[in-house]
Amino acid sequence: MSKSAKLNRIKVSDPKRLEQIQFIGITSEKLQRINEQQDVLAPFIPEIVNRLYEEIYMIESLGKIIDEYSTLERLKRAQCRYLEQCLTGMIDDTYIEDRLTIGKVHSKIGLNLQWYLATYAKYINVITEIGQSILHEKLVPFINALQALFSFDMQLTMEAYNEFELDRAVHPLRYELKKIQYENGLTDEDLICLDEFSGLISFQASNLSELFQDLLAERIKNHESLRTLLYSKDYFIYISSLVVQFFQERVYRKPEIFYRLIQDWSRLIINNKISHQHFQMIGDCLEEALKKVFLSNENHSLDPKLFNYITAFDRLYKFIKSLIQETVQPYQFLQNFQFLDVYAYEISSTDFGRITWVNNKMQKLLDTKKSNTIFPQNFGSRCYELIFNRAVPCTECPLLNKRDHATLTLEMEEKVPHYYKVRPFSVNNIFDLSRSLLVMQDTTKESKILFDTLDRLLKLAEFRDDDTGTHVYRIGVLSGMLAKLIGKDEQFVENISLAARFHDIGKVGIPDSILNKPAKLTNEEWESMKTHSLIGHRILSNLELPVIQMAATIAYTHHEWWNGKGYPNGIAGEAIPLEGRIVAIVDVFDALLSKRVYKDALSAEKVKKILEEGRGRQFDPYLLDLFLKMWEDFLECRTQLARL
Repeated sequence: MSKSAKLNRIKVSDPKRLEQIQFIGITSEKLQRINEQQDVLAPFIPEIVNRLYEEIYMIESLGKIIDEYSTLERLKRAQCRYLEQCLTGMIDDTYIEDRLTIGKVHSKIGLNLQWYLATYAKYINVITEIGQSILHEKLVPFINALQALFSFDMQLTMEAYNEFELDRAVHPLRYELKKIQYENGLTDEDLICLDEFSGLISFQASNLSELFQDLLAERIKNHESLRTLLYSKDYFIYISSLVVQFFQERVYRKPEIFYRLIQDWSRLIINNKISHQHFQMIGDCLEEALKKVFLSNENHSLDPKLFNYITAFDRLYKFIKSLIQETVQPYQFLQNFQFLDVYAYEISSTDFGRITWVNNKMQKLLDTKKSNTIFPQNFGSRCYELIFNRAVPCTECPLLNKRDHATLTLEMEEKVPHYYKVRPFSVNNIFDLSRSLLVMQDTTKESKILFDTLDRLLKLAEFRDDDTGTHVYRIGVLSGMLAKLIGKDEQFVENISLAARFHDIGKVGIPDSILNKPAKLTNEEWESMKTHSLIGHRILSNLELPVIQMAATIAYTHHEWWNGKGYPNGIAGEAIPLEGRIVAIVDVFDALLSKRVYKDALSAEKVKKILEEGRGRQFDPYLLDLFLKMWEDFLECRTQLARL
């Protein structure tokens, strides 16, 4: 075969694609090797595909995707066509476009990219097994050539997946609406049908408006309140304009405008301006008016396709109803179940934190609050300003941290602590692109009982080990100071200031004979003493409040050493949680400066020297350097606290 004939196996117009093909190592000679085995392997293509997809279909998640978007037989036929195309040994613009299209389709239906790429390797294995008995010495060069072609196909697939993911990130609304559209049975063929006949809506606008008005009047004649709300000249002008413009502009093809209409109608229902039943009544009357106008005997005889148009409209209407129902359902649930005693509020996700809706209970709470924001309420109106008296979003916000579980927040109301659990409330995926619904539950009573119980345990433990019982209070304040010094956020500082107080709560389980022994402990006694870390962790770890979870971590890890020679687990370095490393420093600092039954208080100079000697051995060197840099401040604070 001539050299020119071989070069004809690559007929690609894009220079960049040619560079890509060359880089992968695909040549016309390799493609020719593939083509030479086309007739030999063609009869085995169904067997190759069957062996691959019998295994694939047995995987539950993949079988579900196949059943949802196609059929196994249809998929096999498509794969047979792909292998036939590969065996021609020809790469042209059509081949490349086909690969990109297939990649886009598979990415849209949610097929895992890693799995999809792995099928190429499986193909090579199956073809190799079959080829051993029929290709003989030609098998190795053929497989090498086929692997090069598959490598190019895999690159095209990844390119298609990346393009799809980028487009979905830029236009999330488009893809979410499309997904829900398919779930509700509204097909692309229906939209094409609506496109074809949308001009009839404008042409018949007067007849539709008149019929719609008569039908609605009949429906609401026994409802005085509805007649006042719905039966007005301005209302019918609005409805007529909406319907005409909706189809003239093909709004169902424009996700942003379509979504805005859904939001507006949903908001009317959420704010009790109109009930969901009343909205459905409006839609039913409009649909009936369409049928009367377009399926009259005169129109039906002119164009039997009008039946398809009405069917497409019916599916569009059901899609809109479903979307609105899903959107308003969470809000109706919260409004209908006021006895749940929850504060519900909605914020904008695009203009983060701006409050766009509150339930009655939250409104009453807001009425009692004084916001610290410098803006008037109708300007600022952000949840963290109005509800939590913050200038910036809450660091523990479940939306910003992408958490589904509840976050506990502490609010001081007239110097009285109030604890609230805040959690996201599931809403429609479309609606959630711009707004998020949260619920807040007052757990002050439950939290107060819990903290009172823990405080009693704390006092019991500390008074057995500390003549004054103020050591735990000082540890909380000093830990908060060090956390603030290293730049931790406000929530962390508040949490550790409280949580650090419980660092030695496990001493409640240590015998007095060991805890207050005025002499050095024996090895056995020391091992018993060290169990207070485990005891404290067990007491605290099963309590769900975040601040108590931090306390459990501190109780468990504040005796670990930076070099790994601490207890109870001998962990080292940054594997020790930050809160444990903070408390380790301030606990030793305060304990050495304090008098105990088994020791006298040490001087500040001696304590500073001991801490310096523990740098990089017992203590985190970075944290200790910061602590020592502000030594006089910590010492002065500790001195003042000791006088209390």
